[in-house]
Amino acid sequence: MSQEWGLVRIDDRLIHGQVIAVWCKHRPFTRIVIVDDEVAADPFMQEVMRLAAPPGLRVDVLSLEEAIRRLPQDPHPRETTMVLLRSPQTALRLYEGGVRYMALNVGGLGSGRGRRPLFRHIAASDEEIAALKALAERGVDITFLTVPGEKARSFKDLLDL
Repeated sequence: MSQEWGLVRIDDRLIHGQVIAVWCKHRPFTRIVIVDDEVAADPFMQEVMRLAAPPGLRVDVLSLEEAIRRLPQDPHPRETTMVLLRSPQTALRLYEGGVRYMALNVGGLGSGRGRRPLFRHIAASDEEIAALKALAERGVDITFLTVPGEKARSFKDLLDL
């Protein structure tokens, strides 16, 4: 891989106000790639995601398998592409499938049954934490950061790896 992705981000809400209003103004993204099997199988949700993006920002929606097949040879500039994922498990499967990245931003994982708080409004299940640990062990720099300008927190600082 000749260049790093502009941002690889886990956010269980995918495209929403913070992603568009802050991240897309902070960095010069030209495209968002959503890797999510549910959205990829739902034309209505794909349209909702595209409508949530500002004009001129391309939104592609791929299943995990499509992403593994297509992203390593993707012709679009990586440095201006945001890759959005809903879960750490998808992030790990994408990485193990050959879509390499050096950094992972965890920006949104809500609380709920079986989930423990990790940082601010970010909570994770044991399975999600295990997936993040597996990525960290492969050398991926994982940070918790909701929006640019806040103080980020390293995953390694939160857990004994």
